[in-house]
Amino acid sequence: MSGFRPRFFIATTAIQRETSEGRSPCAKAIPKDSLEASVCALSPEDSYHALKVLRLREGDECEVVVGAAVYAATIVEAAYPVMVRLVAQLTGPDVGADYRVSVGLVQALARPAVMDDIFEKGTEVGASFFVLVRAAGSPKSSAFHNEDRMARWRRITYEAAKQSKQVVVPSVDFAGPLEDALDLLGQEGTSSLVLEPSSPLGLKEAVLALAEPARLALWVGPEGGWAAAELDCFKRAGARIARLGRSVLRTETAGPVAVAVARLALEDW
Repeated sequence: MSGFRPRFFIATTAIQRETSEGRSPCAKAIPKDSLEASVCALSPEDSYHALKVLRLREGDECEVVVGAAVYAATIVEAAYPVMVRLVAQLTGPDVGADYRVSVGLVQALARPAVMDDIFEKGTEVGASFFVLVRAAGSPKSSAFHNEDRMARWRRITYEAAKQSKQVVVPSVDFAGPLEDALDLLGQEGTSSLVLEPSSPLGLKEAVLALAEPARLALWVGPEGGWAAAELDCFKRAGARIARLGRSVLRTETAGPVAVAVARLALEDW
């Protein structure tokens, strides 16, 4: 199969089996090596996007991610919901952005429009997760992380994951104060690197100095940068502080660039 194929994510509960009496939904998770020729329904949102935006029709090709497996698929019913048949499991480069190391952003809250860019571009370059924290320099409004706003940011990461051929949709969570986020990530065994332009240590060197991490968090400050008290908090917690480069980047630029630099340093790009 050649050319660009749109990608969709589905749950195993959406898988249906072909039987002599038609299709029957599967009641439990299915081993990934037994899904070929199965039929699945796209979500209402993805069905609308497939029909109204992409204008897909019966026989058109697409890709479907089920769990950790990616399949080439074909549209079999161009109606609501759109039904697709899984044709063959993809391997090698065709799988897309399948990463060895989980690299995420711990992002200090900034203006909503700025945050939208962080989620979109961060997902495109391979951020595995986003954790939001309230820094001293963050906007004071509590509405910046309410449920509607969080739902919007999760939609942005989902759409960006589809467009950039990710295998996993990044998670988006709000951790609150810095101390709470440090505790949470520490319990998960996550290595933390804090971006700060004044540090003599470069990000690439800081990443290479780590033992092979299974999970790495890159901390990005708000539009005015980290406060001195916050940098002291990071040092007490044992987090390393590193500069991204010679220039000082905006907060919406720093995170995605940092993820790309870290992935290149880890040879996981």
